Amino acid sequence: MRIMRRSESLVAHRVLGLGALVVLTLTFGGCRGFNPDDFDVIDMDQVADPHNFKYDPQDLTPQALEDRMKEADQLFAEPRSYGKVLASYEICLKSISERNNYAALWRGARACVWIALNDDSKARRLEYAMKGRKIGREATRRTGSDIQPESHYYYALCLGAQAEISGDPSRAFLEHMRDEMKLVESLNEKLDQCGPHRFLGDLYVKSSEYPLHAVGTLEKGLWHLKRAAELCPDYGENHLAYATALASEQKTELAMAELEKVITSPKPRDRSAEHHAWLIKATALLTDLQGK
Repeated sequence: MRIMRRSESLVAHRVLGLGALVVLTLTFGGCRGFNPDDFDVIDMDQVADPHNFKYDPQDLTPQALEDRMKEADQLFAEPRSYGKVLASYEICLKSISERNNYAALWRGARACVWIALNDDSKARRLEYAMKGRKIGREATRRTGSDIQPESHYYYALCLGAQAEISGDPSRAFLEHMRDEMKLVESLNEKLDQCGPHRFLGDLYVKSSEYPLHAVGTLEKGLWHLKRAAELCPDYGENHLAYATALASEQKTELAMAELEKVITSPKPRDRSAEHHAWLIKATALLTDLQGK
């Protein structure tokens, strides 16, 4: 079964459901008449499960898959831009195969979360956070017993990006983010320069401010951030995240010590733009703390 609906109200239909279809159609264009070109066709499966990811598995040789994954990685490498990262995502969409344990899926989610966190357009950021959520969810479902920590990692990051952009996520949503990243921590706590600890620490610290949404304690959050800084000490973002949390708890001297480590941290390979941003934030926070 399929339904027809107006393209202008695509997102609204997914959120509000079929009951609002007639009202939305009248609202968005009843006064100017019916135009068949204003409608597109969607599958009922997509309405039933808006997070379902549709794709065509590719029949590619192992060598072709390896070449495409290399190309996707090269396009994702610095200097990054919306165009390059989008091209990396599109290559992944055309390279999904069981033969390499669906390695294109987590790479697609990786591209999506970068756009979701870095693009200037809020609408585009939310769009790719949700696309990343779909492809990331599929990545976690398809790897079977051979669990790839990258699949769960980038899926959780996409969930986090969606929560940040859309605002006011439910506690269940936050718990899902937490559980996905706790799984990654158990598989590879040093992934992405101790990214699991960085993510969990930030999640616990921020959610602890809201009792009805808290999914971890402040103390546990600080532990994770300290763990990231200790396990991956050359990565400036770990010290910045820990310092920010310490400063918010008025632990000024400890925070300043961590900020000094950010400022003296080496520029990580393939993260030069991010490193520059960390230095600016660390300098500003350090100046603020020194003035108190």
